[in-house]
Amino acid sequence: MEEKRSVTSSHSIGRTLVFTVSHMINDTYPNLYPVLLPALMAQLSFNTAAAGLISTVSALSAQLLQPLMGYWADRSGGRKFVVGGLALGSTLAAFAFGWAPSYVMLLILLLISGLGNAAFHPHASALVSDITGKRKGFGMSLFMIGGNFGRAIAPFLASTAFLLGGRRGLFFVAVPGLLMALVMFWAMSPPPAPKPRQGKVLTPEFKLGLHKAGSLLVVVALRNMTSLTTLTLVPILWHSLGYKLTDTATLLSLLFMAGSFGNVAGGALSDIIGPKPVLIASALLSCLWLLLFLNVHTLFLSFVLVALLGASLYSTSSVVMVFGQALFPENKGMASGLTLGIGNTLGTFGVALMGLIADHYSATIGLYVSAFAVLLSIPFVIRLKTNFNAE
Repeated sequence: MEEKRSVTSSHSIGRTLVFTVSHMINDTYPNLYPVLLPALMAQLSFNTAAAGLISTVSALSAQLLQPLMGYWADRSGGRKFVVGGLALGSTLAAFAFGWAPSYVMLLILLLISGLGNAAFHPHASALVSDITGKRKGFGMSLFMIGGNFGRAIAPFLASTAFLLGGRRGLFFVAVPGLLMALVMFWAMSPPPAPKPRQGKVLTPEFKLGLHKAGSLLVVVALRNMTSLTTLTLVPILWHSLGYKLTDTATLLSLLFMAGSFGNVAGGALSDIIGPKPVLIASALLSCLWLLLFLNVHTLFLSFVLVALLGASLYSTSSVVMVFGQALFPENKGMASGLTLGIGNTLGTFGVALMGLIADHYSATIGLYVSAFAVLLSIPFVIRLKTNFNAE
């Protein structure tokens, strides 16, 4: 019996690792564009305001539709959401960057590519929860680490493909996603069965949570706006300052890698000192590190400060998730989609505004405004309820 349990556990971990690798590859595609923005702006002739709109469009389908995709995936089952999401997201992202003949076509392809990302996430995370049994926390942490690494390798994948083959070289970034889609088709045999409908979603408790979610959504939106503005405007700023593409790729990878460590540290710290101090300290430090970053002139200090910025900016992901699940205790899966999906989407509209400011003044001014904007989240943090124990 003990030997059988050990074999089952090893099989479960093995399948979880496959899902982790698929998550890593899936999450590279929505994060390819920042390092490519200066080259795309030159070749497709669009300005900084239009660059900000790319961030908005890229996030709309990838994030806003995640709750709906998750609900649909649960009802229909199968593997089409994971396999199809990988194939669609990777192929259309490659065509967007490698082929799109105009700015409008680039936006359309990125919008549809985001649907693949939205299809993959909810179903894949739910399946990881199912296959890990009693070790859900361990399994989910592995799965989330995959996404963190995917975001970190994206700048290197995009810059390497572009430096080796120009825009046409970016067609090859589709290869990892297509290969992983084939692996997942095999790994998910037989396909998962549909889940029966269990009660109503729009319960009175759920509607009450929606009424209370306003402050939390503002906090998430402002933080995401600062994060995406950094990803959008810093590559444009560094290109104007004469930095090499590889330097920008390293900078963005550092931001994401430090963010993954900050995410773990922020969640652990919130258990000790509470979530509100973490959210407030994160806003203050994010503003400080970004302002200092804009006023240093050495590569080493820039890398150090952007790492500190990434750690502080992304230190609150698990904290806001806890707030969201406290508001929707009977619909925790939907809560994560609403909290991050809607909150982050609202933040992307702010990036378009920062792009307009940067286009009218400069990328540096846009980043200054974004640095101070994250401080506006602090009054809304103070209004948040922290009674998480009533389940």
